[in-house]
Amino acid sequence: MEKIATAHLKCIGAFCSHALKPVPEDKTAYPVKASVVIPVKNREKTIADAVTSALSQKTDFQFNVLVVQNHSSDRTGHEIERIAKHDSRLFQIIPKQKNLGIGGCWNVAISSARCGRYVCQLDSDDLYDGENTLSEMINTLAAGKYGMVAGAYRVVNFNLEQVPPGIVDHREWTDENGRNNLLRVQGIGAPRAFPTAVLRQFPFPDLSYGEDYAVALRIARNFRVGRIYKPLYLCRRWEENTDSNLSLLEENRLAFNKDKLRTREILERQKLNMS
Repeated sequence: MEKIATAHLKCIGAFCSHALKPVPEDKTAYPVKASVVIPVKNREKTIADAVTSALSQKTDFQFNVLVVQNHSSDRTGHEIERIAKHDSRLFQIIPKQKNLGIGGCWNVAISSARCGRYVCQLDSDDLYDGENTLSEMINTLAAGKYGMVAGAYRVVNFNLEQVPPGIVDHREWTDENGRNNLLRVQGIGAPRAFPTAVLRQFPFPDLSYGEDYAVALRIARNFRVGRIYKPLYLCRRWEENTDSNLSLLEENRLAFNKDKLRTREILERQKLNMS
């Protein structure tokens, strides 16, 4: 399947074979080395677990946790405030806009003065798999001078028991052809970490599905992507996931939106190859 997809990209002039760019030098003064970014809306049942997981990370560098609280109507905000009273590393950011998607919330975090030099993703109903996830992600990112790093995750139920498909590590990625093959597959994995400067240059689209995929496609077009293939993340599957129990119509709508992202990326790669 990869060979067929790669041949197709070559036929339509969208195959990436150009040299990768170095990550731009960043002389910005940041308050901490890393920030964990958690966009959230109406997750009172899980937000405390996610925040506690982030704050429990063991590192040899300073980090903070930026929770972009997207105008929840339940007790999500109260849960964040409760924990923040006891840990000064936790910050709740409430966007001025009330209609942002997950991508828009990410952009609010990375533009914040509290944001660290690097950022690592954590969804509001997920957990890091152990206390060393943040260190592994950020140290890999910094040492390799990558545009982003993606790890592997373990799919679990609400009680954190492993469920099918188990470990998802996206081993179809290769340094040689990963940026092309990424157009064929559904995602790049989790957790994901980025240099803040790169995300400020290439922000997220303001979407709540596929926003991470769009950024991965854009960054992989020009920068090296690092991979960690052991599971570092617990992806919680339960009835309140945003993509749970979807109708066929809704599944098709989301798939179409992701295809639009692919189409836009293909057009940009064609322009690059013609320049």
